[in-house]
Amino acid sequence: MTRGIYSILILSLFITTICYASVIQGRWVGNIEGQFDVTVNLKEDNGKLSGTINSDLGEAPLTGGKIVGNDISFKEMSYNGISVSYIKGKLSGDKINVLVGFQGQEMKGTLVRVK
Repeated sequence: MTRGIYSILILSLFITTICYASVIQGRWVGNIEGQFDVTVNLKEDNGKLSGTINSDLGEAPLTGGKIVGNDISFKEMSYNGISVSYIKGKLSGDKINVLVGFQGQEMKGTLVRVK
């Protein structure tokens, strides 16, 4: 009986993980502070995020990211010679609210999933 309950719990966790991973992966578009139109392609592998970001500034890789629950984050990076201290976001359905540490300022933006 107990073994059956544990099996069901583990199976539920596995299915939730698979479904959740498919939620963050994909193409997202949006705007940061009304100044930068961006396209972000995200990939998830066991809680680690990577991908690319494209804007008028060019294309740059996104590495060293992670997802915990609905929170995403990327560490410091250089985007075509411009320092980005951090990227943080909160996933909510087909939307990600982001905060970007950019040249000493915190900029807000929203990304939406491209379907």
